[in-house]
Amino acid sequence: NHSLFLKSDGSLWAMGYNNYGQLGDGSTTQRNSPVQVVSSGVAQVAAGRYHSLFLKSNGSLHAMGLNNNGQLGDGTTTQRNSPVQVVSSNVTAVAVGGEHSLFLKSDGSLWAAGNNNLGQLGDGSQTKRTSPVQVVASGVAQVEAGQYHSLFLKSDGSLWAMGFNEYGQLGDGSTTQRTSPVQVVASG
Repeated sequence: NHSLFLKSDGSLWAMGYNNYGQLGDGSTTQRNSPVQVVSSGVAQVAAGRYHSLFLKSNGSLHAMGLNNNGQLGDGTTTQRNSPVQVVSSNVTAVAVGGEHSLFLKSDGSLWAAGNNNLGQLGDGSQTKRTSPVQVVASGVAQVEAGQYHSLFLKSDGSLWAMGFNEYGQLGDGSTTQRTSPVQVVASG
């Protein structure tokens, strides 16, 4: 319901549904044309159901929008209509699910925050996290998130998944929900 895009100058732009401040323009006003949110320095962006995250070129992570399950990772459940800094440095990649967020740090660690009712954070629980928790200590190269599940690729080529699995979306040969990462594809 909302869209975000980057321009070559590193500026961040947003449009669409904004009832929860997910566009980050300081309002909850729907935008039918693109509005500039950040003027420069943005390297990556990800949009969830009603929240958004972006990574700046200095490695800092920022978030805005709905935060009812702590999906912004700022230690609160307070809605943010303007970007709030979540992590100050060393973030290299970000992924956003329905109401959860994941990011990688430069040391290869995987971190997660937000809704965890189906184990989508992969921390071994079903407890929502308002601040990022470390899921994997090292070796993670890439991360992706679905509505209620998450996947990551390790640098050894192995694929791992966690969360909702009623339709076999984790790819582990079952329909069993996983609250901790399960290996889907072996390394190599």
